[in-house]
Amino acid sequence: MSRLAFALAVLLLGSLDAQEFVGARDFLTDYEVDVLRERQEFKDRIEAYTKFAALRLELLDQSMDEDEAGRGAKVHRTLKEYGSIIQAIDDVIDDALLRNRKMDGALADLLAAERGFATRLAAIAAEPEADAWRYEFVLEDAIGITHDSIELLEEDLGERKREVARQDEVEKQRQRERMAPERRREARRDEAAQQEEATEYERKRPSLLRPGEKLGNR
Repeated sequence: MSRLAFALAVLLLGSLDAQEFVGARDFLTDYEVDVLRERQEFKDRIEAYTKFAALRLELLDQSMDEDEAGRGAKVHRTLKEYGSIIQAIDDVIDDALLRNRKMDGALADLLAAERGFATRLAAIAAEPEADAWRYEFVLEDAIGITHDSIELLEEDLGERKREVARQDEVEKQRQRERMAPERRREARRDEAAQQEEATEYERKRPSLLRPGEKLGNR
């Protein structure tokens, strides 16, 4: 699912929890899906996804150290899973921007991690194995996906949010034009409810400040 399609599905069809896992079992284990369901905060979700991506690269390193039949297919599958995880991370970030969710410093750690991922993938590409033909194209895809994600993380968040919102509005308008009038009205009501829910969520976020205390007070 593309980033734009993911964001549109969330806005038109339901909550993040419901939509985030559409197709996720194609590249996540059942355990990983359960872990994500327990991670309700944005930072926790990003940390979980980052660990899943790191695990795929550890599995990749192990496979590259092996010399057994079927290794190329295993490497191919691991790289596909890794690329899907990085794309899922970008989807979650874009959704959080659309919903005005707090990032809580999660992106700095993610950027550092992805730069490390890019270095490891580049090292594998630099020393091709005899069976590299089995996975060379998906390796190129994984490298490209990682670099694209890094570029997005280095981009100004305000600019990224405006671009995501612009693309989202264009796609929603296309969707509305293909809807029947009644379904179009329902979609607008759904969007308003989603926005109200996001606003209420931010208003009720728990605070560690004591009553009357403000940030900056000693």
